[in-house]
This record gives sequence, structure tokens and C-alpha cells, in this order.
Amino acid sequence: IDTELIIKKSVTLKGNLLSIQGSEFDLTKYKKIKIVGFGKASPKAAKALESVLGNLISEGAMIGLEETDSVFIKTFAGSHPRPSKQNLLAGDLIRNIVDSSTEDDLIIAVVSGGGSALLCNSEFECDSILNLYDAFLEKGGQISEMNTIRKHLSDLKGGGLAKLAYPAT
Repeated sequence: IDTELIIKKSVTLKGNLLSIQGSEFDLTKYKKIKIVGFGKASPKAAKALESVLGNLISEGAMIGLEETDSVFIKTFAGSHPRPSKQNLLAGDLIRNIVDSSTEDDLIIAVVSGGGSALLCNSEFECDSILNLYDAFLEKGGQISEMNTIRKHLSDLKGGGLAKLAYPAT
């Protein structure tokens, strides 16, 4: 997949009107635009979103497998499928960005493949995921089963990020 091409086709800005796959947002209604993301495509998505929104972005953080030279969005090179300290640092920043949001903020979340392994928000979660991953390798569990357990170990996965973002758009 060409992440940058997909974002540039799906996200457009005309004046103060932001369009994301047909959904429109009048940016004059928001004090801040925040961008968060997790998954292998996140660093390229950060660059593409910056090319569309530029300095309209108030803050952002994304974790993928590499960092980029983004200006407004902090990118992290995390480890996959076993989380590391970088995953935890990125998860903490993503959580803080979303948690500090108000009803006057617009949050754009980018989620791509590998996101459930890359997003990690507490040492307990990271340690549990490491143990879980080792157990699944030994027993031959399926990724869908592992992702189900991951979301129950996390404050952010399985809808937790959306709950934390409320009342922001």
C-alpha cells in the first residue's frame, strides 16, 4: 500500500474545510487539531498529513517501525511484535495528547496494521503483552485471539482511545 498516496487522496483541505473520505470538518469550529497514530504505516501517514495540514496541527504523536523527520507530529520507532521502552514512551505521549483534549479539539487517529502490538500504555500492559506473545508462540494461538486479549489489557485499545478522547471530535 502507498500510505502517502492514500492519505493525499482521502484527506483534502480547501480553505477551512477539511474532508476525510467524504466526512467534512469546518476547522473554524476547533481550537486545536491533534493527530495520533499507531501501526506500521504511521510514520508515512504523519508525513502525508503534515503535507495537507501543515502548521494547522497543534500536536501529534505516532508510533511505527521508524521515525520520520516530521515537524508537527512526533514519531517513534517502536518494536514489533514485542513492545519496548519506545512503545511505552509513545503510548504515554499519545494518551496525554488525547486525554488533554477538550470539546473544542479535533483528533485525527491513524490506525494501521501492527497497531495493537505497537501501542502500549503501561509497564503492566507491555510486560503482559511480552508474556502473552511468548505463550502464543509456544501454544500456537491465532492473532485474532491475541488481539482480543491485548484490548482487555489496555486502557487505549478496543475503544479506550475513543472514550479517553471524549468530548473532542
